[in-house]
Amino acid sequence: MFIFKENFVNRMIFIMATGIVLTSIISQLWLEKEPCQLCLITRYLFLATGIIALLPKWGKPLLPTIAFITLAFTFYHLGVENHWWRGLHGCVSELPSLNSTPMDAKTPPCDIVNWTVLGVSSTLWAFLCASFIFWLSSTSYIICYYLKHSM
Repeated sequence: MFIFKENFVNRMIFIMATGIVLTSIISQLWLEKEPCQLCLITRYLFLATGIIALLPKWGKPLLPTIAFITLAFTFYHLGVENHWWRGLHGCVSELPSLNSTPMDAKTPPCDIVNWTVLGVSSTLWAFLCASFIFWLSSTSYIICYYLKHSM
């Protein structure tokens, strides 16, 4: 099956992850949508997913793992945003910044919808993209693993 060939899938995952990161950066710079701390962590997870997708053979089993971590974190962020559970100590005031600078006063709280695209929260879009990336990477890995070991 052509669609599940490792190189094609990895390039597709790289393009998707890079597109997500670039879209979030563009929304911050030009649309002036300030990300919450969980959004920033999600960016780094998608960036890591894209980088691992480009790695040679030893990165192949790691890709479904980092894709699952990204999926789990985006689900957590979606839960905080929809008030299914509380964020870590209010999500903004206690969560350490990734760039080691003090928290900026204009950083929005994590439990507020900051940006919508077509009426859907950007956090939900990130969760849907993370779900697809996880499905694609794990299915590709399983198919390629069994094809290699069945011959």
